[in-house]
Amino acid sequence: MNNEWLSRYLTALDVERGYGRNTLATYGRILGDFLRFLDSRRTSLRRLRRNDLGSYVQTLRSERENSARSIRLKLQAIRSFLCYLGERGAGPRDTSLGDNDFRYKVEQRQAESLSQSQLTALLATVERQGEQVREAVKRASKTTRREAKQLFAAARDLCLLTLLASTGLRISEALGITFADIDPVDKSILILGKGKKYRKIFFDLPALEDVLQSYLGARRALSVDHDVLFVSTKAYQPLHPRGVQKLLKGYLRKAGLSSVASPHSLRHSFATLAIERGANIKAVSQILGHANCSITINLYTHLSDEHQRQVMQLCSPLSTVEIPLEERIRMRKRHLAYIEKTG
Repeated sequence: MNNEWLSRYLTALDVERGYGRNTLATYGRILGDFLRFLDSRRTSLRRLRRNDLGSYVQTLRSERENSARSIRLKLQAIRSFLCYLGERGAGPRDTSLGDNDFRYKVEQRQAESLSQSQLTALLATVERQGEQVREAVKRASKTTRREAKQLFAAARDLCLLTLLASTGLRISEALGITFADIDPVDKSILILGKGKKYRKIFFDLPALEDVLQSYLGARRALSVDHDVLFVSTKAYQPLHPRGVQKLLKGYLRKAGLSSVASPHSLRHSFATLAIERGANIKAVSQILGHANCSITINLYTHLSDEHQRQVMQLCSPLSTVEIPLEERIRMRKRHLAYIEKTG
């Protein structure tokens, strides 16, 4: 019966809440594991008690060595499932289980991002590798299909990484773009985000538009026939996030940067740098596809070390830089408005 309820719950997440395929798979794995744990204790969801939940957390922490974030995610999934059951009269009989039983302390950490100089160095490295490929092709007597694929891959990588860095797209969103989503007149792309919600992002930024056109030209040269924008060079099938992670690590190493950064780091970089440049937080929130501004504020209103250094140099009482009165008034008003909105 437990598995039947799990199947119903996953269907509800899909149909009613519009959860994506990866999220549904994650919830299925988490809850399936929890149900197996209850079976091993010869109990069920209806007979679930606080000590069962505590034992499960202890197993995750000590035996399986799950991270605090992983444990918190699993408890959130379990709580959501139990709420669903409770609304249908099938939840645990133990009414003493409360919200505190599903909380797990996790140390806050800043979203990893690249600085402006690091981002510039990364994209310059990708572009430089493309130039090297083009030069090698020019020196050859004729362009073979293998060389055409190398040109294609170089143009694709630059286009994809520039798109991620300049729009803050999630990697799954970027890899899901099809030609039907692209409006060349409006210079916009329709993005299917979390919760199956659509939003627009715009590519009428010269640096982004140029690399997009170059990539489309390389695709045409190979007569690639696939609806998805970003495809592999082997069978021209959609790129996989792990493949993008691998190619990004290679470019990071060539640029002399930490290979710990991920495609999601480019999303963080976009948001952090945009806000530091003075972008409207609500606009950034909509570009990122966040459900509300508070998510954007909590994740991205921290300041980089370099930005803090500049503030110290500019605004310290010992600074010799003179800030015009009008500028000081403008800055004060902006900061007060921000505190009022977020406080």
